[in-house]
Amino acid sequence: MDFERYYLDLFEILTATCKRIASGKFEPSDSERLFELSKKGRYPSFLADLAEAFGMMLVKFEAREFRLNETIETLEEAKAKLEEYSNKLEQELKACLDNDTGQV
Repeated sequence: MDFERYYLDLFEILTATCKRIASGKFEPSDSERLFELSKKGRYPSFLADLAEAFGMMLVKFEAREFRLNETIETLEEAKAKLEEYSNKLEQELKACLDNDTGQV
């Protein structure tokens, strides 16, 4: 077996996977590939360690993105409630002003 070619092929797979992830255009198969490459008994430890590090970065990125999306959703709901309350106050103020001018 040509170990040099084997290592180069593994690095090319890891590099291509990491580039797709870095671009934001990745699929579940990319994360599966990273976690496959992180198996220390199956792949060289230096490559497995690198794949594991990238995999953990991906997990943290996905968790952060999930939390941000939840925050955005919460803020949009709060904004809608504030707009509704603002419109209600505006109508009440207009009604009060109309009543005051009607009494003069």
